[in-house]
Amino acid sequence: MTAFSLHRILNGLRVRFVLVTVAAGLAVVPVVQEHEARMAYARADAQRPAHAVKVNKKRSGTGSAPLAASLRPDPALLEMVKNQAAERPSFDRKAGGFDELIAAVAREHEVSPALVKAVIQAESRFNPRAVSSNGAIGLMQILPSTARSVGVRNLSRPEDNVVAGVRYLKTLLDQFGDDEVLAVAAYNCGPDLIRRYGNSIPPITETRSFVNKVMEYYQSYVKET
Repeated sequence: MTAFSLHRILNGLRVRFVLVTVAAGLAVVPVVQEHEARMAYARADAQRPAHAVKVNKKRSGTGSAPLAASLRPDPALLEMVKNQAAERPSFDRKAGGFDELIAAVAREHEVSPALVKAVIQAESRFNPRAVSSNGAIGLMQILPSTARSVGVRNLSRPEDNVVAGVRYLKTLLDQFGDDEVLAVAAYNCGPDLIRRYGNSIPPITETRSFVNKVMEYYQSYVKET
């Protein structure tokens, strides 16, 4: 067995172990790890030598599918984990009277309103007067420099704040091929850091926690629509 094949098998076993642990009720698979697992499989598939499929078919004993394919996470199990996370009443789902504003701005920029709500929930819990220690302002916690880059200046107005945040989120979605997980990570730590880590989520606790929260909220808001 080649070192490449062994590496793929061990990665698959590790992902399956985490998922089985979740199914047993011992943990919840964070979105970050799930996203990294999918990206790892995609990279491994792209880098796989041409002869690897034949070798794996022979070792799998099925004659029809690579051994590593049998170790991929069960889609039904992943869906169950997502649903369990979304059903937890861990936050106030009310959009604070900003539903119509969010829906209109999101539609104009072709961004999911549920995703915008999730970002706002994680950033400010729908407090239009929120100001962070580093100067981020309002519902979507936008820095003045970021707002200027997307053509907005008055961040104290909820209407302008949401426009700035959605415009910025749209630019991130465009940069990362509509990958919502990477766009949300970039919203927190900046797109340059995402690219520095090879278009993956950097090992920053704050960013990883932010992504997990936003995607959990996102699933809950999607269920409400």
